[in-house]
Amino acid sequence: MDILRISWEAVIGYCEELGGKIDFRPDLIVGLSRGGLVLTRILSDVMGIEQVGIIGINYYKGMERADKPVIFQELCMDVRGKRVLLVDDVADSGRSLEAARKHLEGKGAAEVRIATIHCKPSSSFKPDYYVSTTTSWIAYPWERHETERAR
Repeated sequence: MDILRISWEAVIGYCEELGGKIDFRPDLIVGLSRGGLVLTRILSDVMGIEQVGIIGINYYKGMERADKPVIFQELCMDVRGKRVLLVDDVADSGRSLEAARKHLEGKGAAEVRIATIHCKPSSSFKPDYYVSTTTSWIAYPWERHETERAR
């Protein structure tokens, strides 16, 4: 399997580029746990947005995908009438992002836009904002050991 290894410096550069592409001002940024957590914090700094939240979704165990994404941690913030930027590291199949967006819309978010660093060409869902496409398995610096264990 082809693995694209991403450095911390590259992540910061990607987040700065991604922040520059985002053409609306969200009220808060919500990250998908676990892949979107680091990016959410960096984007909050880049964009000057202090309110951040988390949605926990399980869809992968190592490099194996489950049947469907399962929300194990609901967002504990009130998003009624708010503009939300949903962040994850990659749109792989797109199903986790779709589930999280529906969750936010179900909680009354006025608008949900989605940002990722990478978007796989095979994803059924295209984020509103992303930096790059790849067909490789991506090893981000926060999951280096996890990726090695799964190989």
